[in-house]
Amino acid sequence: MKAVILSGGKGTRVQPLTFSMPKPMVPILERPLIGHLLEVLKKNNFLEVMITVSYKADIIENHYQSGRECGMQISYSMEGVLRDDKIVPEGLGSAGGLKKVQNNSQFFDEPFLVICGDALIDLDLEEVMKFHKNHEGKATIVCQEIAEADVSKYGVVVRDENKRITSFQEKPSLTEAKSNLINTGIYIFDPCILEYIPQGQAFDIGGELLPLMLEKNIEIYATSPKFQWLDVGTVSDFFEVNMMALENTISNVLPTGEKIQDDIWMGSNCQIDFDSIEISGPVYIGNSVKIEEGVKITGPCVIASHVVITKNVSLNKVIVLEHTCIKEEAVFDTRIITPEYLCDPYAGYLEVKKENLGSMIENSRRYEIEMV
Repeated sequence: MKAVILSGGKGTRVQPLTFSMPKPMVPILERPLIGHLLEVLKKNNFLEVMITVSYKADIIENHYQSGRECGMQISYSMEGVLRDDKIVPEGLGSAGGLKKVQNNSQFFDEPFLVICGDALIDLDLEEVMKFHKNHEGKATIVCQEIAEADVSKYGVVVRDENKRITSFQEKPSLTEAKSNLINTGIYIFDPCILEYIPQGQAFDIGGELLPLMLEKNIEIYATSPKFQWLDVGTVSDFFEVNMMALENTISNVLPTGEKIQDDIWMGSNCQIDFDSIEISGPVYIGNSVKIEEGVKITGPCVIASHVVITKNVSLNKVIVLEHTCIKEEAVFDTRIITPEYLCDPYAGYLEVKKENLGSMIENSRRYEIEMV
């Protein structure tokens, strides 16, 4: 079966992490977010995958290439324009991107899945496809029931007793909401829906294509299976999902490496004398990590590969990303730390260089060279 992963957005709400990578590549326990999604697709026999890319497209393409190592066939559709003989990323919207895929490759020749590249799910996608085919509509939306108090945050779906959709409401107030069923951004479409997408312009699935189809009385159905759906749309989402993964509350997302204690995992080639530090889990430690004496780490914490933590540092509930060095005596609580940025997941970030934080944080490559 065939699937499209929408991955062309700039991920502005996940800055500063997305200054250096596209949002689908942000790491959940050191594995790209989109990698967890590809695993779900493979498990459900969606083995032909098209990834729409735009912002920092080369990072996704270079990492997954043809999909051979994943046991899948992966292709890419670049969204951009030529300016001064250079490719400039420019998204076409979720529906416009589908139109471009079909214009360039005729990829869609059977019912296909569309899913965003910024969520973790454990959905039985084969069952969703069966639902779509059994109801014989032209589109199926995967929905979830939520608490009525939260409806104003989402696009609401209204359906009849046959599960056919009758209307949509965009972030209605609690008193105006006609349903507590929300659109998760996961769809099954028949190829014929592409004729309703205009050529060469940005066009959105939820805000434009689906309302247009309803207006034309085209059958759209809603299914609402029980499944875990975690949107990683903000820095706080990124932080909380990593914490949840460490605490084993996300289906099929577990730390890798050697389990050296009940709730501590460690990769290879690490330099850590556990008798000289204080550590309480859950903690994930990547490859080639160096932790010096006197360090205190209180989980949940993610210590990514090639991190150096020097003497007497104290960390509580932090994510330290690759190639970060945390210097002596530094104390951090509820933070995301990169070589360039210090982030409060709920209140913004500081630039290490601009704010003169080099006494506490630097690139571990630089630190290792200086120590030679």
